[in-house]
Amino acid sequence: MFFRRTVAAAAATAGLAGTGLLAGAAPASAGVLPPTPADAIRITNYNSGKCLEIADWRTDNGAPARQWDCTGGDNQLWYVTNSSGIGTTLVNKNSGKCLEIADWRTDNGAPARQWDCTGNRNQEWNYDHAVILGSGAASYLKGLSNRNSGKCVVIQGAQNGSPAFQYSCTVQSYADQWWYDDRVLPG
Repeated sequence: MFFRRTVAAAAATAGLAGTGLLAGAAPASAGVLPPTPADAIRITNYNSGKCLEIADWRTDNGAPARQWDCTGGDNQLWYVTNSSGIGTTLVNKNSGKCLEIADWRTDNGAPARQWDCTGNRNQEWNYDHAVILGSGAASYLKGLSNRNSGKCVVIQGAQNGSPAFQYSCTVQSYADQWWYDDRVLPG
């Protein structure tokens, strides 16, 4: 199972969850290997049941991250890579760009967006506070925290189009900060 495998690998390397490979369509960067199609995952908000995506299939720098009904489109699929040996990078399958917090901001409310992959800390993530719910691909809930700010990705409400932004991590109390991922098999 992908998620259990990533948790085990992370524990062996730095106590952090999430390892994998970078999309072949992504810009080249040092230390990154091309993935197989099965490496793509969906990242789903526990509160809304909707997927993290890049809005409107955009491929430009600065395109916002948001939630939408899970459709399986490439704009909702992410490659997971261990960019620095410490943090995890999330690369959008459609654009080949990395999820980041805009402009190195550390304030609550700073937006999540995509940008060319740089390997910088504002594009690195930790999966924190594992909660085991049972068996299956979506059996672990995590807080997705930015390595630069230490804050978690949040989506308030359950509406399509609600933006992703960072806020102080309180995953023990707020389900809008809980995420799970599942492996998307080629097909």
